[in-house]
Amino acid sequence: MTLVEICVDDLEGAVNAYNGGADRLELCREIECGGLTPTDEVVTAALEYGPSGGIQILVRPRAGDFFHSDEEVSVLCTDIARLHTLTEDAEIPVGFVVGALNRDFTINEDAALRMREAAGERPLTFHRAFDMVPDIGKGLETLLRLGYERVLTTGGHPQLAQPTVLAQMVEQVGEALIILGSGGLRAHNVAETIALTGVLEVHMRAPGPQGYGTDQKAVEEIMQQVRSADQQRV
Repeated sequence: MTLVEICVDDLEGAVNAYNGGADRLELCREIECGGLTPTDEVVTAALEYGPSGGIQILVRPRAGDFFHSDEEVSVLCTDIARLHTLTEDAEIPVGFVVGALNRDFTINEDAALRMREAAGERPLTFHRAFDMVPDIGKGLETLLRLGYERVLTTGGHPQLAQPTVLAQMVEQVGEALIILGSGGLRAHNVAETIALTGVLEVHMRAPGPQGYGTDQKAVEEIMQQVRSADQQRV
C-alpha cells in the first residue's frame, strides 16, 4: 500500500490532513519559501493529530540556498537534538527532514553526517535540495552510505515529478533507500505517477480552492485516488 505524506505548515493543516486520512505528515512553517523549522509549540500540538505513519519535522533555519555554514549546521544539529527530546514520548514515529549542499551542488557529506548523528535512531529524510545534485546516482549512493532512510525528490526537476527518472532511482536503490516522490502531485495525477514510477511513498500539499492552507476534502480526494490505484494493482 502506498504511503501518502501531506505537507502542512500549521496546526489547522495538521488537523485537516489527519481528518482527511493522510498516512503521515511533514510539518514545517512558512511553506511559501519551501518551509522552515516549525515552532516547538506547533510540534507539540501536532503530535496529537499525527497519523499512525507519524510526523516528519522539517529542520531548516532559513530560506534561500542550502549552502550552510558550519555555524548553521551547528544550529541544525541543535534543533534536531532539541526536537528529538521534545518528541521522545510521542506515540507515533517522529523523523526529521534535512539537507545541505556544497557550492558545486553535491551533498555536503560532513553536514549530512553531523545531522545523521544528531538524529540518533530517528528516521532521516534528505529534502528536495537533492533535486539540485548534478549526479543523481552518486547522490543516492552518498545517502545510502551516510545512513539516510529516504530522499524527498521530484527526480531532479525544480517543480514537477519526473516519472522516468524516479523509476530509475527506485530501480537503483531497491528497498535500501525510500524514494519519496513529489513535485506537483495532486489528486488528478498522483495515481498515474505512482504507477509509472513504482514509488512506495508520495509527498504533496493539499491546498484548498484558494491555493493555500490544507483542505480536508482535498486530502480525502488524494487518499481515494491512491487507495483505488492500490486496489487495482492487487
